[in-house]
Amino acid sequence: MLLTTWAVATLNPSILGMIETLGGPVIAMILFLMPMYAIQKVPAMRKYSGHVSNVFVVIMGLIAISAIFYSLYTMF
Repeated sequence: MLLTTWAVATLNPSILGMIETLGGPVIAMILFLMPMYAIQKVPAMRKYSGHVSNVFVVIMGLIAISAIFYSLYTMF
């Protein structure tokens, strides 16, 4: 605990920046990828599978999630 406190005091990270960096991709997963997963797994939603728009939504979701890797790369 002492080492963790020392590291946080030394590095002085931006807490709001961390929340933004980690929260954005989580919201993107909820908004983009979970509905596409549900379309494949829930029998009542199976009628919506097979559309080209589903591929577009998955690609946009993956791009939104890739922002976490870019943000972490630019942070260090």
